[in-house]
Amino acid sequence: MRHWNWDEMVEANRGRLIGLFAGVLVLLGSGDRVTRIVWRQILARLVPMESALRRLICVAARDLIVTLGPARAGSKATGERQGSADRAVFALTDATRAPDTPPRTVPKAKEPRILFLDEWKPRESVAEPKDDDLLDASALRRRMAALKAALDDLPAQALRLARWLARNERARKGGARRRLYAIRSGRAPGHRQGGKREVDEVLATCHELALRCRDMVEREQRGSA
Repeated sequence: MRHWNWDEMVEANRGRLIGLFAGVLVLLGSGDRVTRIVWRQILARLVPMESALRRLICVAARDLIVTLGPARAGSKATGERQGSADRAVFALTDATRAPDTPPRTVPKAKEPRILFLDEWKPRESVAEPKDDDLLDASALRRRMAALKAALDDLPAQALRLARWLARNERARKGGARRRLYAIRSGRAPGHRQGGKREVDEVLATCHELALRCRDMVEREQRGSA
């Protein structure tokens, strides 16, 4: 697979993500709040876009070699920085998958209001969430700002990832347990089985690209060992 032009493929898919981001930005609008249905529509696009970008960053970081300074006592390689309240930093790693499926719960609005026959009056009802409820959009804006900053400077994100990988490798050599990869095994976050949206296609392409690149790097490492 050495004939693959990885940089060209990364740039082509980055361009597609930039176009998708512009569409989500229009959907968000300029107000401080958005309706619940718009919030859900944005999140349904944002999660697979973030996953796709993480996979492009993995490919962009494939050949980077970094030199780390002395390890600081008590430091942890998380791959994520929270940023300030006004500036979020793009998360380089997929969220880990929950080991067990959480039990299904009943929405509070549909819980029984009388639990015992000797209750003298029903409990207060809870309003059921509606599509036109207004929600604070500040968290979405920070998340989108982090995505845009990463899209605008992919080499910097690749360097961040290379440092994260190097710190994890050093920690593992010291006996600590650390993640091997920034992207998790199995389906990517935001994956939709049979999804036909453009964002689904971009995520599928970027996921396959990252896995092929990882396979190439690992084979080369085994060959040079």
